[in-house]
Amino acid sequence: MNLFESLNASARRHAEKTAIVHGSERIPYGEFVSQVNWYADALEERGLRKGDRIALLMHNCPEFVIWFYGAMKLGLVTVSLNVMFKKDEMEYVLKDSEPRILVAQEPFRPLLESVDFIREKRIEVVWIGGDGGERAGREPGLEQRNADPPEERGAGAVKPEDAAVIAYTSGTTGFPKGAVHTHENILVHLEGMRRHLGFHSGDVFLAALPFFQLVAFLIHAGMSVHVGGTLVILEKFEPHRFLEAVKSEGATFFAGVPTIYHMIYGVSEEFDVDLRTVRLGICAGSPLSQKLREQFERKFSFRIVHCYGMTEIALIAACEEPSSPPKGVSVGRVLPYVRVRIVREDGEPAGPEETGEIEIGAERALKHYWNKPLETGEAIRGGWFFTGDVGRFDTEGLLTIVDRKKDMIIRGGFNVFPAEIERVLLQDPRVQEVAVVGVPQERLGEVPKAFVVLKERARATEEELIGLTREKLANFKALDEVEFVDAGFFPRNALGKILKAKLRIISKRNRG
Repeated sequence: MNLFESLNASARRHAEKTAIVHGSERIPYGEFVSQVNWYADALEERGLRKGDRIALLMHNCPEFVIWFYGAMKLGLVTVSLNVMFKKDEMEYVLKDSEPRILVAQEPFRPLLESVDFIREKRIEVVWIGGDGGERAGREPGLEQRNADPPEERGAGAVKPEDAAVIAYTSGTTGFPKGAVHTHENILVHLEGMRRHLGFHSGDVFLAALPFFQLVAFLIHAGMSVHVGGTLVILEKFEPHRFLEAVKSEGATFFAGVPTIYHMIYGVSEEFDVDLRTVRLGICAGSPLSQKLREQFERKFSFRIVHCYGMTEIALIAACEEPSSPPKGVSVGRVLPYVRVRIVREDGEPAGPEETGEIEIGAERALKHYWNKPLETGEAIRGGWFFTGDVGRFDTEGLLTIVDRKKDMIIRGGFNVFPAEIERVLLQDPRVQEVAVVGVPQERLGEVPKAFVVLKERARATEEELIGLTREKLANFKALDEVEFVDAGFFPRNALGKILKAKLRIISKRNRG
C-alpha cells in the first residue's frame, strides 16, 4: 500500500463523512479524494513524474493536505518548506532538493521573488490564496485532462518502497539535511501509533502544530486519513481559537509542545475552558514539568502522554501508554514495529538503568539523507540509526531520555542547531569566535545564547548580534541572549575544541 491508497481506502469507507474542517468549510471524504485526483491529474499533465520533487510553502490549510496526497498518488516526493525560513535558508533547501514545482501561498511572494533559484526560473511556482480564509475553489492555473479523472490512474505504479518525502532537519554542520522517507516507513509508523494509542474513525484530530514539520503533519493529518477520522485545521495555535475549536468540533485528540500546554492552562485560570471531549493529548519536543502535568490532568481529566520521535524516523519511536500511570519523565514503551536499543560508550549493549546512545532499527528510520552519502553512512551503520541521543531503559522496559549527544536546542518544540547560528555570527567581521548553547527558559524549555569573542578593538552590542540572527534565520532560531567574553573563557579539550557540555554547566551556574 502507498499513502494515496490509504486515503482512497478511507474515502471508500466514509465517502459522506467530513474529512477536513477549516473554519466554516467542511470537506467530505468523497470530495477530498476527488480534489486529490484533480490535482494529481493536473500535475501529471504538467509533465511531473514519479520521483520528481514538489515543494510546499503554506501555512496549515486544506490545500496542504490535498496537494500532499495528490503528490503521493503520482509518486512525487514532497519537500515541505518552513514558513519561518528567511531568504538564505529557502535558497539552500531549494537548491539542494531541486523541486520541479513549488506551490506557495501569495503572502510568500516577496520572499520567494528574492530567492535566486526562483528568479533564475529554475522552478515553476504555483501561487494559491493564503489569507487564512476559505478556499475559492480549485486553485491554480493548472490544466486538467478530465473533469473527474479516474482515481486509480497512476496510483498503482507507486510502490511502498518508493520515496514519499524529503523532510529537512538542521544539521550539526550548520546546513539542513533532508531525511528521505518511504511510503512504507510512514504507513508502518502510523499503524504502530494507531495500535498503541487506539485511534479510530470516530476521532477528531485538532491540528495547530505546523504541517511543515513532518511529525506534526503525520500525527494529525496523516493519522486522521489513516483511520478515517476528521481533521480540524487551525492555521496556527492561538489559545482562544484553539479552545473554541475543541468545543465546537468535539476534538478528541491534539498534540502539542510544552508551550501550548502552558498557555492552555494559563487561559483556564481566567476563563472557563471546556475540554470534556478530549480523550488524549501528546506532549513532544520536551517533557512537561511534573507539577504542570499533574495540575493539567487533574483539572481537565484527560491523559497527556510523553513521546519520543524525530524527523529522521518520520514519527514516534516510543510513547507512554494512556492506560498506565506516568513514571517521571519517561517516554514510555517502544512502539509496535520499532526496534530500539541502548549502546554504551564501549559499544556494548546497555543493561537496565545503564545509559548509552539510543539506536533505532534502520528499517524504521530514514532511507538516506538527500545528496549526503557521507552523513548517511555515519548515521546508519550495521542496520541501526544512531540518534545521537542518550537514554536508558528501566527494569520495566520504559525509556527515559537522559541527554543529547548532539548540540541541538529544543525551543518550544522547534529544533535549533547552534552551528546554524554560529555560522551566521561568524559572517560578521567583528566576531572572532562564538559558541552557542541552550539555556533554560520556563515557557519555551530552552533558548539559544551566544558567547562571543570580538576581534581586537571591535565593538558590537547584544542588540546588533541578536538582530543579525533575526535577519538571517527563522525567528525561532534567533538568539535570545549574547554574552561577550574573552577567548580564555571557553572550556576546551586538548585539541582546542570548545566543550559545549561544560559551557552549558557554566552558563546554568552563572544564571543560578
